Amino acid sequence: MLPELKTIEPQLKQILYGCVEHVQATKAALYLSVSHDLNEKKYELVTSYQYNAADRKVVTANDDLVDRLAVKRSPFFINGLGTDQRLAEMLFRQGNDRILAAPLFSRGRLIGFIDMRDKAGKKPFGTPDVDAAKKIADQMLGVLAENKLFGVGPVTLVDEPAPRRVTLGGTIPNVVLPTAAPGPAVPGQVFSPEATRAVDAARQYLSKRQHATAHTGKRALSDADVDVVRLLLPSALAIPGAAVASLTAVGHLNNPQAVVAIATVADDAMEMVLQHVQAWLTRANQPHMTVRPQILYPFGVQVVGVTGAGISTILSAPLNPQSVDGLLLTVAFERTLEQQAQRALHVFLKQVEQAVESALATSSGRNDRYALAEQLLEPDFKKYPELASHSREVAMMAQRFARVLDLPSTQVETVRIAALVHDAGMRLLDYDRLYRKSHLTPEEMRGLAEHPLVGAALVEPLLGSEVSQAVLRHHERFDGKGYPSRQSGQQIPLAARIISIVDAWIVMTSRDSYQTPISREQAMAKLREGAGSQWDGSLIERFLRALPELVA
Repeated sequence: MLPELKTIEPQLKQILYGCVEHVQATKAALYLSVSHDLNEKKYELVTSYQYNAADRKVVTANDDLVDRLAVKRSPFFINGLGTDQRLAEMLFRQGNDRILAAPLFSRGRLIGFIDMRDKAGKKPFGTPDVDAAKKIADQMLGVLAENKLFGVGPVTLVDEPAPRRVTLGGTIPNVVLPTAAPGPAVPGQVFSPEATRAVDAARQYLSKRQHATAHTGKRALSDADVDVVRLLLPSALAIPGAAVASLTAVGHLNNPQAVVAIATVADDAMEMVLQHVQAWLTRANQPHMTVRPQILYPFGVQVVGVTGAGISTILSAPLNPQSVDGLLLTVAFERTLEQQAQRALHVFLKQVEQAVESALATSSGRNDRYALAEQLLEPDFKKYPELASHSREVAMMAQRFARVLDLPSTQVETVRIAALVHDAGMRLLDYDRLYRKSHLTPEEMRGLAEHPLVGAALVEPLLGSEVSQAVLRHHERFDGKGYPSRQSGQQIPLAARIISIVDAWIVMTSRDSYQTPISREQAMAKLREGAGSQWDGSLIERFLRALPELVA
C-alpha cells in the first residue's frame, strides 16, 4: 500500500461502512492503484469489511471486473451467477452470487473501485443502490482530493511562461522553460468578449466533467451500427451446445433484436429466450420489446428443431466495445454448460467485442464521426484555410504514425480524429486577429495557451472523452513543464503524445506554417534535443526511424 494511503485508511474505511448503511451490502472492499503512475493499471485491496479476498488482494487491468469498470465508467450490479458469465467464476470462488461495483475515476483514468457483495436479506441489488454507490464513490474521491492523491480534483490550469513562444500549430521545441511560472493571465485584457466567454465556459464545463463518473465517453449505437453488428451474430453458434443466439440493441426504440439459430425454433423455446431478455431489460431499467424478432437460420432449416424442453441454460451478458454503448448478447444452450463451453463463451465475448469495434471502425457510423470532426474544424459560418490545412496535415501524418506503432484500429481512429480537431479551440480565440500578428505580447501568448482547454470542451460532447483528453493534453510536455495542467510522462494520453510530435514536425518543416521552415535534418535534430524532455523519447525514436514512410 502507498504510504500516503496508510494515514487515511481509517477515514476511507469509515466511508466504506456506508455500503452497509446505504446499500445494505454484507461485505465490501476498496481497491486503489498500487502506484501514482496510473498507466501501471494495478490495484490493491486498501481496506474492507467481512470481505474474503481469496486470490484478489491485487488485481490488474486484465481482471474481468476491472475491465468492465474501466469500460462502463459507472456503477453496475449483477444478481445471480447466471447473469454474467464473465464474472460468474470470480463470484463462485468467493462464495457470492450478487455484486455491486463502483469505479473511481480521476481525469479519465481508473484509480480504483469499490466492490460490494450480497445485499442483506438475500435481496437483489437495484437502481437505488447504484445511486447510493455513486455517492459513496464521490466521498472516497473527496478524501483523495483533500490529500492530493492520484491527481483527483478539478482541472488545474497553469499559465505558460512568457519566454516560451506559444504557436498556433505547435511550439518551437528548442526553447527551455524556466521553472517558475508568472502570475495568472487575465484573458479579458487580451481577447474580445466572445473569446473570453468561450474560455470561461470551457473552464466551467471541464471542471464539472471531472467527477461525472456516469459519463462513458461512448456514443449510442446508430441504426447503421446495429446492421453491422448483426453480421457477427452467427459466429456465436460455434460455442459448444449453443442453439439460439440473440443480440439486443439496448436503449433503441423497442430495443430491436436479431436472433439466429442452428435449427427451427419452436414457439415455446423462443418465448423462453424472449422472457429471459425481458427480465434482463427490466433489471437494467430499459423498456420492454414490443416487436417479435425474426429468426435467421445461417446454416439452413434443420429437421430436428429447438424446443423449450431442450433448452437447459440461457445466459445474457452486455458487450463492451470501446466506442459504443448498448449491446446485449443472449445465448440459449441445449445442454448444461460444461467447463469447456463456459471458457468458449468467455473467449467469444472478448472476441466479439473486438470484432464489433473493428467492424464499426470501418462502417459508416465511424465515418460519420470523422465527418462530425470536420464540421467542428470548419463550420459553415467561418473558414480559416490555414488552420484547416494544418490540422488535416497533422491528422494524416499522425494516423500513419499510429499505424507504424501497430496500435489497434480503434486507437488509430482516435488519433486521427483528435489530430484533426487538436487546434479547434483556436477559432474561438480571436484567431483571425492574432494568427498573422508579427509580435505577440506575453499576455496574448498566455491567452492563446487556452486553446487546448477550449478545444477539449468543444469536442467532448460530440466526439467523446478519449478524443477530448488528447486535445486537452497535446501541449503537455514529457518533463511536466507543459500546459494546461503540467502532466508528465505516461500520465499524458498516448494519442496526445503522438499528436504533439507530429504537430511540432509539421510546424517546423511545412511551407504553409506561420514560421520560416527549416530543413528535415534540422527538424530531426530539434526532435532529438527534446526527446525525454518535451516529448516521449521512445516515441521520438520510432518517429525518426519511420520518417521515410511517414512523409512519403
